[in-house]
Amino acid sequence: MSYELIVFDMDGTLTFDALDFDTLRKELGLHVRHPILECIDNLEPNQRQQAWETLHRHEAAAAEKCQLRPGAEQVLEKLRQRGLKTALLSRNSQRSVETVLRRYPIAFDHVASRDQPPIKPAAESLLRICRDLQVRAEKTLMVGDYVFDLQVAENAGTHSVLLIEPDSTPAEFAKHATYLIRKLEDIELLVASPEEFLNTPTMIEATKR
Repeated sequence: MSYELIVFDMDGTLTFDALDFDTLRKELGLHVRHPILECIDNLEPNQRQQAWETLHRHEAAAAEKCQLRPGAEQVLEKLRQRGLKTALLSRNSQRSVETVLRRYPIAFDHVASRDQPPIKPAAESLLRICRDLQVRAEKTLMVGDYVFDLQVAENAGTHSVLLIEPDSTPAEFAKHATYLIRKLEDIELLVASPEEFLNTPTMIEATKR
């Protein structure tokens, strides 16, 4: 498979996650398993505004202190040198995304935040990027660290890459990824030799060791 567009998640993928989700959920009064954005949307109007303000405060703080993953800048540059297009697709606010892009020397052909709905895992959030950059879905890779990244890829008909922390056990949703990687730098190798990172039962077992 020859890919033309690589779409990246931000938190936990290009950057180390700096958002304290446990504290945020506690302040919002949300169950640990419930997705935050969807829960806020379902609140009563008077509660919703306060919840959004709480989320923005936490996100702003996280955007100011998060750290870029090693190799992120180099990976993006090497992909550009190969002639591939790159994009960022985040469930964060546009303000938070812009803060991170201001702090670090990384750039993309397209940037999409939750301020341009729909958001992941809706297929349109990814398909819109494909259309804008004139790349077919089957020529697109979605790279992320969480289930929403795999779901949006499946919904849009693209392939997915799950980034798994080096010393962690893959989550149950890892089985839905097209490819598995342990470090961001593997993306350059993957676009050259996808079969080496193809997600198989053997690969899943190997990542558990």
